[in-house]
Amino acid sequence: MPPAPVGPDRLVALGAALPPLRDRARAAAEEVLEHYPEVGDRETQAALDDFVDQAADLLREIDAGAGELAARLQVAARQAGPFALDQRGHVPHDDEVPR
Repeated sequence: MPPAPVGPDRLVALGAALPPLRDRARAAAEEVLEHYPEVGDRETQAALDDFVDQAADLLREIDAGAGELAARLQVAARQAGPFALDQRGHVPHDDEVPR
């Protein structure tokens, strides 16, 4: 069953909700990296450092993924609107859009 059509206003609204997520994920990644606890034992410290790095990497991926999703939503909103992509697959500039 194909997905139901979604209006461009809903796509734009969803895209507009993503920048705060990106900002928080980016800030959280920096905050995680600022709090490297020291445990004393070399092996435990290495494992903890790896865990903290992975947590920061995950938060950075959330930031990047939300950015990619916002861009795709913008394209989808334009496709659902009064015009679609041009023959090259690009979003037309405002001066190229037929009125």
